[in-house]
Amino acid sequence: MSTPKTLVRVGRYDGSLEEAVKRFREPLENIPVGLGNTVKYATFKEAEEPYLLMVSQQKEKVVTAAGYNVILTVTSYSDSRNQQVADQFDRETEIELSLGVPEQLKRHFVMMNLSFRAFEKNPRAAMAILTREL
Repeated sequence: MSTPKTLVRVGRYDGSLEEAVKRFREPLENIPVGLGNTVKYATFKEAEEPYLLMVSQQKEKVVTAAGYNVILTVTSYSDSRNQQVADQFDRETEIELSLGVPEQLKRHFVMMNLSFRAFEKNPRAAMAILTREL
């Protein structure tokens, strides 16, 4: 069995994340779970090459010492699929996610690989948990 791979991208965006994600071709769900100072959205695309995309931004748009306030993760079984989805997200939302990603942040998001497997097994239930509908 293949192991899921997670791509992490970061950038600075001073506009409304809510408005930006509306421009992405896949509808993203608001995720109220997690830290109270962030706005998060996610989508799981069931396809021949499924992927899980999550994006978050600090509510106050505070920029970290590394210069970013938006984090995008894309998880699938293919590095090239992750790149393709992330590039499409950049283009359609006009959020430039091109800053260097700190190694610590990359390691932190390895857990997305486990989340991806849960989404793959039962996408509706996994999304319902994230959106607090379950």
